[in-house]
Amino acid sequence: MPTPTHKDEEAAVSASDVVLVAFDGVEAIDVAGPASVFSKAELLRPGSYRLHIASPSGGNVLTNGGLSFAGTCNLRQLPAAIDTLVIAGGDEPGVRAAIVDQGISGWIAEIAPGVRRIASVCSGAFALAAAGLLDGREATTHWRACDQLQALWPQVRVQRERIYVHDGPVWTSAGVTTGIELALALVEDDLGHAVSMEIARTLALPMLRGAEQPQLSQALEAQASASHRLRELVAWIGTHPQDDLSVEALAGRVQMSPRNFARAFVAETGRTPARFVEQIRVAAAAQLLRQTQWPQDRIASLSGFGSVDALQRAFARQHGLTPQAYRTHDQT
Repeated sequence: MPTPTHKDEEAAVSASDVVLVAFDGVEAIDVAGPASVFSKAELLRPGSYRLHIASPSGGNVLTNGGLSFAGTCNLRQLPAAIDTLVIAGGDEPGVRAAIVDQGISGWIAEIAPGVRRIASVCSGAFALAAAGLLDGREATTHWRACDQLQALWPQVRVQRERIYVHDGPVWTSAGVTTGIELALALVEDDLGHAVSMEIARTLALPMLRGAEQPQLSQALEAQASASHRLRELVAWIGTHPQDDLSVEALAGRVQMSPRNFARAFVAETGRTPARFVEQIRVAAAAQLLRQTQWPQDRIASLSGFGSVDALQRAFARQHGLTPQAYRTHDQT
């Protein structure tokens, strides 16, 4: 048997207890998504995390989709030293019952001083707000619930167009699948960018969005009312920013004349092909700016811009700042 190294022993000692809190009516992905991220991080870096799925009463928890989490830990039986606490979201009756009837917010307020960081997925933000943890902080939740969160807790600085928000020791995320991106950000904060990216690749994520990306992607919005033919084209554009995306080339892919294609694209997606292509290319460039230290000429080329000047003009139109300012702001 190999002798444990000092590094192995250090990792084992420093393992952090991560608690994901569920309740009846919880959204299954809000729990399963972050759980998958942290478990894969543990596989990559053994000794990093100990994962616990907990609920107000312990035992089995019924999700809003009819699935069950079996054998959850009672909140009162969790380890004394919780490093990371993540509160999942769910349907409104379930969240309300967890807060009002099961006292989850009171429990959060009680243990918060001893927890290094606390996070929420989707409507789990309501439990954090009820615990007083979002007072005076920036926070987000699912786009459909942002107005309600703001109305109930005016002291919260609700950010409606964010994937996730990090304000001090508190992290909040938008909705459902954004819990995966939140968990990846937490892992990156602990273990570094390389580990986070390896998990993203393992989970076959199409891209790793940054905190300040809009909750509803440009591609998804464009696909909402498009015909099957254009929906497939929109998806293809999103993964091929470097290709020839001129009206003529795109029209050829769907076997339409350029004139008819341009009219149909505007009618079905609400934007011109040129505007949509620019949005996709800026999103691709933004991802590279967040994830690499590559120079702007390389990023411009890989994201489909003909020059750094074209990249900078497009960034100014969409973000109101330069690519370098965007990169600097995202890393602060």
